[in-house]
Amino acid sequence: MHFRTFLKTGVEVLHLGGQHWQSNSWPVEHWKQNSGRWRLFTPAIDDFLNEELAGISFGTSIDRFVLLLEVADFEAWGVGVAFTGPDGFTRYKHKTKEVWSVGRMDWTEVQDLPASQQLRAFAGALQFAIANVAQAKRKPRDFDAKAFAEAVASKLRSAKVSQLSRAAHATQSEA
Repeated sequence: MHFRTFLKTGVEVLHLGGQHWQSNSWPVEHWKQNSGRWRLFTPAIDDFLNEELAGISFGTSIDRFVLLLEVADFEAWGVGVAFTGPDGFTRYKHKTKEVWSVGRMDWTEVQDLPASQQLRAFAGALQFAIANVAQAKRKPRDFDAKAFAEAVASKLRSAKVSQLSRAAHATQSEA
C-alpha cells in the first residue's frame, strides 16, 4: 500500500520556517503578529507511513491511498469557495487502484498546538478520510478499510514527531 498526502491550505496557514522561503509573500510583521505555525512536513509523514506499511496488503482493490488534507479557517472561507464541506468527499479510481479522500483540520484549532498534538489532529483527519471510503458512491470491493485505519493509527502513535519536520526530512533524504 502506498500512502500520499495532498496538502491544501488556506492562505492564513503559516508553515514553520516559511518566512525564509523565496515564495513567501507575507511581510515580516504578519509573521510576528501571528504565532500559529503548521509544524509537520507531510512528505516526511508520507515517507514514514510508506516505510512502515511496506509489504502490507489491505486488499487487491487498492494500491494507493491519497489523503486530501485541507487545513484552513473554514468559518472564514465558507463552504464551497475553495474547500469541501464538512463531509468531504471520497473517490475510488478503479483503473489506477487509488482512493482519494478528504480529511480536514480547522486552522483555528491546531495553529498553536505543538507538533505532537498537530500529529494527533492529522491522525484524526486521516481516520475520518478512511472512514469515508464506506460512504463513497463507488467503493472498492476488496479493501479492508478497518485494518488500514488500525494500521495507520498504530504507526502514527509510534512516530517520533522530531522525524516529521522539514529539517529532519531533509537530513534523512541526504543520508
